[in-house]
Amino acid sequence: MRIAVGIVSLFPGGGLQRDCVEISNMMHHFGHEVVVYTARLTHAIDNADVPIVVIPNDARTNHRRQYRFAVDFARQTSNRFDLIVGFDKLIGLDVLYCADRSMRYRLRKQLHLRLLPRYRVYRDLEGDSFKPRQKTRLILLSQRQWVEYLSVWRTERGRIAELPPTLSPARRKPEYRVDGIRNRTRMQLGLAAKTWVWLSIGVQPKTKGFDRVVRALHHFPEATLLIAGLDGTEDAAQQTAELAQRLGVSSRLIWLGHREDIENIATASDVLMHPARYDTTGTVILEALVNGLPVITTSASGYAKHVEAAGGGLVLDEPFDFLSFLTATAEMSDPTRRATYSQAGIAYGQNKGLYEGRMLAAQMIINLAVSKRRNVSESDILWSAPLDGRLRNGDALATQQQTCVRRGSGRIT
Repeated sequence: MRIAVGIVSLFPGGGLQRDCVEISNMMHHFGHEVVVYTARLTHAIDNADVPIVVIPNDARTNHRRQYRFAVDFARQTSNRFDLIVGFDKLIGLDVLYCADRSMRYRLRKQLHLRLLPRYRVYRDLEGDSFKPRQKTRLILLSQRQWVEYLSVWRTERGRIAELPPTLSPARRKPEYRVDGIRNRTRMQLGLAAKTWVWLSIGVQPKTKGFDRVVRALHHFPEATLLIAGLDGTEDAAQQTAELAQRLGVSSRLIWLGHREDIENIATASDVLMHPARYDTTGTVILEALVNGLPVITTSASGYAKHVEAAGGGLVLDEPFDFLSFLTATAEMSDPTRRATYSQAGIAYGQNKGLYEGRMLAAQMIINLAVSKRRNVSESDILWSAPLDGRLRNGDALATQQQTCVRRGSGRIT
């Protein structure tokens, strides 16, 4: 099969970008010809085993860049591939791997945004995949997405599948907490053995709640904050850095930039601080849990349910309350309580279902391509996440989707 994959921006470290590259690699390793197209390639992607084509794009705004890329990608791939896959909302897709919330749902809640052209562009691109009677098969990552998209688009349920987590087994190293890696990484970062270390991860400071963490840091002078994903000199980090400066905590904030060794950084830390305003999933939450790092997050994060299921930390209810955040943080200052959360997260990490998402996505895409090649009727193509995790190059699998969420007791109200 020849499969074209489109993503507007490709760079190391982004969760969506990592999924795009790894799923493309998997399809390639199973004998299919895969080409990734992008409008922006900011750094070399060392782990890509497939060709990456950069389509020139001189648009000056994000929404114009995405629209122009959508048009150009559709034009360049037309009649050349068996299947067209998007990791952003584009035009004429056979499959959309969707990590975003619904723009139309947001516009229904915030009517004034309709006046701005960028939101209308994003809404229209969304509609090309989600409107009823469209051909696009949809891969969603959370129940919250289901609720939003179905409520505003009335998309046929048979075109939608929810993927289990896309955690990489290679990033699970709970043994690092006891085999010397923790102390060695702390030494490399200039951290004393007894320093109380917080960790935040992301490239969107406001969305991930970095400002909330920095404000909390002001209340806990014994803590040091590591931020992975951004360098302190980047434009995206400016507001967070300025806030830290105003609050007098800059000396206790360490910017790590992009790191591929998140399992090492998680091992060196004592708590993941992820008070996100919104996060479709929050893979960093799972990466923390399975590596024995206790978590503080909000119910606005899709994977907060795993914190509760594991008993591996604390979940703050929405709407966010800063005093509750401080209370949860103070609780995490107790080493005994942290140890309990740590062991619970490590045990939860033995669940094989946490690591199947990418393989299942690759399997679903290939099965759809095979079905289309065989001229199977659209109405007869089954679209679901297979449970056995084995990728087959044959017929679409008649399997059902399974969701199992256990509720824990670590909720702060």
